[in-house]
Amino acid sequence: MGEELLLHRLEALACAIHDEYKPGAVVRIVSDGIVYGELLGQTDTSVYHYNAEFRRICAENRLKHLTFVRLADLLPRECPGVASSDSNEMTLEEYIHAAPIIHSQFLAHDISHCNVEENIKSDSGVLRTYRGYLKFLELDLDGTSLMLDRHDGNPLSGKQRDKIRRQIAKQMIIRGTKFSDLVRTKFPSAVRLSCHEHPNKGPKFALNLFPGSRMSATPWHNVIYEAADGSLRIGHLRSFEKDDYEVVSKHGRPYYIREKSTAYSFEPQLDAQISFTRNFPFGLTISCAPSAGVSFDDLPMNKLRKLTAMHSCILLRGFSQVDRDGMIKKSEELGPILRWPAYGAIFELKENPDWDVNSSLTCEAMPMHYDGVFKTKTDEHGKVVNDPPQIQVFQCIQAPGNEGGGQTILTNTADILRYGVSASLNQSLSLKTWTVFTPQNTVFGGDHLKLPLVTKNELTGNDILRWHDPWPQWVTKFKATKVGISESSREEEATIIELLSDLLYDRRFCFVHTWETGDFLIADNIELLHTRTAFLPSPRELWRIHVN
Repeated sequence: MGEELLLHRLEALACAIHDEYKPGAVVRIVSDGIVYGELLGQTDTSVYHYNAEFRRICAENRLKHLTFVRLADLLPRECPGVASSDSNEMTLEEYIHAAPIIHSQFLAHDISHCNVEENIKSDSGVLRTYRGYLKFLELDLDGTSLMLDRHDGNPLSGKQRDKIRRQIAKQMIIRGTKFSDLVRTKFPSAVRLSCHEHPNKGPKFALNLFPGSRMSATPWHNVIYEAADGSLRIGHLRSFEKDDYEVVSKHGRPYYIREKSTAYSFEPQLDAQISFTRNFPFGLTISCAPSAGVSFDDLPMNKLRKLTAMHSCILLRGFSQVDRDGMIKKSEELGPILRWPAYGAIFELKENPDWDVNSSLTCEAMPMHYDGVFKTKTDEHGKVVNDPPQIQVFQCIQAPGNEGGGQTILTNTADILRYGVSASLNQSLSLKTWTVFTPQNTVFGGDHLKLPLVTKNELTGNDILRWHDPWPQWVTKFKATKVGISESSREEEATIIELLSDLLYDRRFCFVHTWETGDFLIADNIELLHTRTAFLPSPRELWRIHVN
């Protein structure tokens, strides 16, 4: 899973650049497998298949901004024996035939200016790399033929193993220097990224696998571990207690490890027909083949509620649809349903010019918000407070065409406050309140509200953001929504609103869902904010129920 997360991370980065810079960006992933493979006892066949798997993941997940470069593409001379004009089209047979030639040309690349021993002593970056190599070599080479005597096959002594690791680490630095020199020559104007630690002064810059976290580890040396609360960590397999986790497989291979939990066990017959896939950057998809004939009505809602608490939103795909009564009945198994005076339990989200609910029932884009912004109650102290529902349940009755728009974007505000802002900024935002007003419509509005910007989710203990985008009259044909920051100057208010807009649409924290007819989505309405993109006039229709 680590490689998959990294590719999604790079795709999100390229998309974020395109959001700000219309020419966009392309991420070129340059394979160094052939550079180090022979030193680490890896065959050319295994290097080829590992590379091919990266390409398959990109195709499967439609990661359109990522391209691949082989070592052969960096060399100044054409490599004889490479039949394909495009190295990406090389077959396994072509690759194995060309690999020795590519390897030989690579090793011949001149870096006589580089003195490894001197660089380790004088360059803190090289020393950090050297120590990092020694650390992972101790684990990666343990039990391999490189740690055995070539004559009798017995394990080498500790001193001999240490000597070999140091020799290999220095060779890796030499080869890494050659590789970096070739990359720099081939792509002189590119920004270079690495998931190793770097001082970020150039020429490389560090890209963390988990945004904002302090974990720096390459996915190809480690495993991804899912804790009982759904959070992810990365580490060497040996750092996790074997009795505490189970192995999750995908395509018949180990995918990641997960702390043992009953949340993913429904009942034997159902378990055999469904699969679980983590979404990027958060959320979980539970899918089933439509031919299996499994209905939304068959699912254990107590398990779905627990999984929603772990993953914030659950997408259900491939399950048979249910009618209005069936959807209400299953939603009641999650908790008490909120029945709105204007429409009851189910709100039909489709174009309806006869209903006055701002832009909800139009094909306009919607502001980032949470449902129930304008729903209030009087607490035990007589104070009017916000009273939003905790969970949303959606059923997609009719999706627009794939290119028609109408995506739902969900933003994880707990992750924003955990990873996207500094502790001091978090504290500053926690002291702020905001005001919101929209004129009365059929369902809500008419009250001037003053709300805390940061509050705590009583169910999880996480700090969360509460917000509604400013929605002035010039962006909508319907009623506007006026938003402000309390007790702030105009300059400070503008700065905070711009900051929130940047954070809430930051792709590191946004799950973008493109609806398919028949989808069900269960989403946390406390930690998540959401919005909808504009869509072409179409029979797009969702049913929504609010649950506490």
